[in-house]
Amino acid sequence: EVLVPFSCKGRGVCPSCNARRAHDTAIHLTERVLPRAPYRQWTLSLPIQLRCLLARDAALLSETLGVFMRALFAFQRKTARRLGIAKPLAGAVAFVQRFGSALQLTPHFHVLLPEAVFEELPGTDPPVRRCPLPPPDDEEVERLLRTVALRVVALLRKKGKLADQASCEDALDFLRAQATRQPRLPLLDDERAPQRQGKRCAFLEGFSLHANTWVHENDREGLERLCNYGARGPLSLERLAALPDADLHPMRWEAPGGGLRVQRHRH
Repeated sequence: EVLVPFSCKGRGVCPSCNARRAHDTAIHLTERVLPRAPYRQWTLSLPIQLRCLLARDAALLSETLGVFMRALFAFQRKTARRLGIAKPLAGAVAFVQRFGSALQLTPHFHVLLPEAVFEELPGTDPPVRRCPLPPPDDEEVERLLRTVALRVVALLRKKGKLADQASCEDALDFLRAQATRQPRLPLLDDERAPQRQGKRCAFLEGFSLHANTWVHENDREGLERLCNYGARGPLSLERLAALPDADLHPMRWEAPGGGLRVQRHRH
């Protein structure tokens, strides 16, 4: 007899299988793919008006990610050339997520980008040299977001998609539209006004870009956690609460100032 772990082979719903795949992906990336370097996580969120459109069109969502990646690589190459690196090469790992903390339909991107570029050195050992880059400042993040937003809108306008963003062709489209408009989780009695946004965060007409999460080149465990976060599934057993009426409630934890807050939304 051989004892084997149970796996339902489900896609997208089973929290156990999602956690296992995310863990396997994170280990594969940190041990076999990502070179030793400092990494910064760039997170791009899209306006509510575009989420339903991109959620139902996988090819268009992929093209939108391509716009974002090309802008990031161009930003890095421009920075590297200012430092005297003639032919910089860039690379990254991107995760496409389709959900938010309240299980609403929220397509967005998490990109792990080395805070460095690479330069080929033919005839040397090793043949590639890592060239570190300085961290971006707030103004650079804002300019990058503006570039991405303008290019995404131009892409959608070129394909004639903007006029169709509010249309619902069938029942599935209607459900997608409802999911993108899902209300915010109920406020707690002690909730205060939103705090001022942190460093390296930019917002423009519904687009948002966050780039303040960073791990040191020697922090491979931290890099694995970032990979695990990017590859995670939409459901987590630790964030589901079963109430006496048999309903399941996704919970969101926030800890400003070290405090613990729990918010529930009925599904």
